[in-house]
Amino acid sequence: MATCDITSGFTLGCRDNTGGIKNVYILSGSVDSVTGSGSTGLISAISGSGIFYKFELTRQTGDYVETINGSTENGTVFFDQTVNMPLHKLQSATRNQVRLLSKNVEIKMIVETNNGSSDGIGKFFYLGEQNGLALNAGQGASGTAFGDSNGYTLTFNGQEPDPASEISGSDLTVILSGITVS
Repeated sequence: MATCDITSGFTLGCRDNTGGIKNVYILSGSVDSVTGSGSTGLISAISGSGIFYKFELTRQTGDYVETINGSTENGTVFFDQTVNMPLHKLQSATRNQVRLLSKNVEIKMIVETNNGSSDGIGKFFYLGEQNGLALNAGQGASGTAFGDSNGYTLTFNGQEPDPASEISGSDLTVILSGITVS
C-alpha cells in the first residue's frame, strides 16, 4: 500500500482571520503556463495573454467554497470550487457581461480574499487552473422592498484534481506575465 506522508501539523495561531472575498478577477484570454503550484500550493508566476478583468464586490456578500469529494471505493478525489458573486443593479451593461460569462466553459479566475496582510491587500487564489470554471447557476432579481438586493447573483463552479493554489506576493502585475489587470 502506498503511503502519502503528511509533512506538518496545524497550529491555531492568532485570531487575525477574516472571511469573505473582496474582488474577483476573470480572464479574457489564455494562460500558457503556471510556475509553482503542485505540492507547494504557491504560484510564483502566471504567463499568457489577455486581460484579467476586476469585479469588485460589496463587503460581506460574496464567497468562495472548495469542497473535497473523495471515493474510498474508487480511490479518487477531486475538489469542487464554487464562487458566489453578487453584482448590484439590474442594468444592460451587467446583463451583457452575465450573458458573455454564461457562454464560457473554461473560465480562469483569481479570487482575492478579505483575509490579507497589514497593507489591506488580501490573499489571492487561482481557480480553474486545469479544467476551468463555468457560470452554472445564478439569478437576476429586482427585490421587493427598498432595502432588498437589486442585481445578479452568479455561481461559478468547476472540478479540479488539486485544491486552489495561493498566488505568492500581493502584486498581481508582477505575478502575471503578459496578462494585464484591468
